[in-house]
Amino acid sequence: MLSKLLLRVCVLIGALALAGCQNDLYSNLTEPEANQILAVLMSNGVQAEKVSVGKEGFKITVESKDMLRAIALLKDTGYPRSSRESIGKVFQKSGIMSSPFEERVRYIYALGEDVAQTLSNIDGVVTARVHIVLPDAPQLGQPVKPSSAAVFIKHQPGVDLDFFVPQIRRLVSSAIEGLEYSAVTVVLADAQPTKVATPGPEAAQFTEVVPGVSIKTADATRFWQIVSGTGALIAALLVALIASLVAYARKGRSRRDGSNALVEPS
Repeated sequence: MLSKLLLRVCVLIGALALAGCQNDLYSNLTEPEANQILAVLMSNGVQAEKVSVGKEGFKITVESKDMLRAIALLKDTGYPRSSRESIGKVFQKSGIMSSPFEERVRYIYALGEDVAQTLSNIDGVVTARVHIVLPDAPQLGQPVKPSSAAVFIKHQPGVDLDFFVPQIRRLVSSAIEGLEYSAVTVVLADAQPTKVATPGPEAAQFTEVVPGVSIKTADATRFWQIVSGTGALIAALLVALIASLVAYARKGRSRRDGSNALVEPS
């Protein structure tokens, strides 16, 4: 019985220590999204875990000390990917009828989102946006206004996409009816790495928590949380042990009193 209590105490202490270390980074993720984020973090030396939360999908947890670096790393690589609405979702019926202007605006928006989603699949692309201009049909006697498209792509530093510009223009012009190759403008921009402040000398100072034992100042709060939780568990274990000893002693005394009563002369 005592060994079982000790085992439970060890498990609770371990759980307390882990609870103080891990923080949620992103939640409500699909499994492919969680796997992609996990791969990016672990390939860059950040320890992370994927946790299933049932119907809510998955979440990614990291240690508290790695939280800022993980957020900056995912931002620079374009994760998690922003959700885009497909043509089918944009054009789902929300009312009895829609005006021609509303249908046109929704069509242009959905078309741009679909093309941008395709461009986002290019290796090294952090984010992509496509802006489409489709003029109305000209009235009789008016000149025809050509269609045009502007493509903005932010890519990771060090990734050369200049040679990809002709393919991008060809893809966009082929995906949009009536759009000429020469009417597609592509703008490329390097994503600037997010600067993560490194701890200075003052942040790396050590604090003596007990005589002869020093830890980092930033970890002092977590240390005392673990110590207080461990102390409470040990105190509860001692109380249970003392109660068991008292009950055992009373039981032994009652047995001795009962045996003495049996041998008394009548």
